[in-house]
Amino acid sequence: MDLASILISFTTIFIIMDPFASLPSFMALTQGYKDSELSKTANKAVLIAGILAIIFVFSGTTILNILSITLSDFRIAGGIVLALLGLENVLGFSFSNHLHKKSESLDSAAVLIATPLLTGPGLITSLIVLTQEYGIYLVLISLLTALFISWLILRNAVFAKKLLGDKIILIFSKIMGLLLIAMGIAYIKAGLLG
Repeated sequence: MDLASILISFTTIFIIMDPFASLPSFMALTQGYKDSELSKTANKAVLIAGILAIIFVFSGTTILNILSITLSDFRIAGGIVLALLGLENVLGFSFSNHLHKKSESLDSAAVLIATPLLTGPGLITSLIVLTQEYGIYLVLISLLTALFISWLILRNAVFAKKLLGDKIILIFSKIMGLLLIAMGIAYIKAGLLG
């Protein structure tokens, strides 16, 4: 368990989780609510995202084995998903329009932020692949760190948006999108090469 491996694992997880890209959706889904309610929603969203992610860290490989899916197959499928998520960020469109509709309650807002925004198919793929490469404990440390930073960003969403501004958040989102496309291509290539 060396620092370089933790850094690679954390960076991969954080880029895919991309809490900056979740800020606009979080603000839209919680518009009109008090700051205390926003904090509770951020807490729930990160907790749900964390539970889902941890389940796949510990049982992702077992699930693949039960379904007779090889790691190479999953890399290719995950690479396609990552590339599509990156295209969404870079080109500014969405494959799932429901994310941008007004939420009926803060609970549903928390669930929508948790999944698919924070813990979506791209992150689940990466967690399984990273666990195979680096082991459970290293990935768990990286995941918990990324979740903590995401929680800080979402919990202070109003302040973060004021501090950074819409343009900076948009630039971050575009850069993260390009990185996601590149990571998706790398996953597909690694899957094809076996």
